[in-house]
Amino acid sequence: AVVSTQSTGLWNRLGATLANSDRSSESVHAYRRALSLSPGYIRARYNLGIACLNLRAYREGIEHFLTCLRQQESEAVWQTLRLALSLDQHYDKLIHIDTRALQPLLNAFNIV
Repeated sequence: AVVSTQSTGLWNRLGATLANSDRSSESVHAYRRALSLSPGYIRARYNLGIACLNLRAYREGIEHFLTCLRQQESEAVWQTLRLALSLDQHYDKLIHIDTRALQPLLNAFNIV
């Protein structure tokens, strides 16, 4: 069977498989490939954010979660963003999570 290297879903699944096998650094490449094919693929962006948290790249993870929220509001993403902000010691930004104020967070992290 031939597998298309242009399938965003397959790249995302590969990333998830790698991440679930404690290979987060390798999963980043697969998620980035999925996003290069489909920049608006929220699931791949969210998964990339999780991989970043696992790699202690908190700022990058925060940026991915904010990008997800800019595309589509999601309670799960808000809660993961709360975790990421806490891990990166941005305690002063948690009020924006409580009030679901996205724009101040986008501004704080220069997400346009």
